[in-house]
Amino acid sequence: MNLRDQLKNAKLLSDKDARRLAHEARVERTEKGRETIEQEAASRQRAVQELAARDRERTRREQEQAEQEKKQREELLAVQALLQAAKKAGPGTVKFYFEAGDGSLPWLELSPREAQELRAGQLCVVRSGPVGTHTYRLLGLDATKRVARVRPEVVALAPRGVVSP
Repeated sequence: MNLRDQLKNAKLLSDKDARRLAHEARVERTEKGRETIEQEAASRQRAVQELAARDRERTRREQEQAEQEKKQREELLAVQALLQAAKKAGPGTVKFYFEAGDGSLPWLELSPREAQELRAGQLCVVRSGPVGTHTYRLLGLDATKRVARVRPEVVALAPRGVVSP
C-alpha cells in the first residue's frame, strides 16, 4: 500500500485527486525515462546511507565520550580512596622538613624508617587537608604517581618526574 492509498483510506485524499496524482506520476515517469528514475532512486539511496553513516559516527563518538567520562569519574574516586587510606605521619623522633608549594617549610615527625624511605623516594608527602592547610600524609611512590595524574595539586613532596610541571 503506497502513500496515496493510505491518504485515500484516511479520507484525506479524494478519488479524483488520487487519479490525478497517479496520472501525473505516470506522465513524469514517461518523460524522465527509466535511467533518470533509477539515477534519482540511487541518489536518494546514497543520501540515506550517508545520513545513517553520520548518525552511527555521532553515536559512536557520544558513547566514547560517555565511557571516557565514566573512567575519569572512577579514577577520581579511586584516587580519593588512596588519599583517605594514606598513612598518617608520626609520631616519631625525626623531624623531616620540606618546602611546600607556597614557600613555607612544614615539618613532619617521622620514625627513622619513614624518614629513610622518604629520603630514598619510596614514600611521598601528600596534602590530606584543604589547600592552604598543613595536614599531610605519607603515600607510596606508585600510588603517588597515580594521584599526580588526576590531582597533582595534593602532592607536596615527591621525587623528580612524579609530578609533571
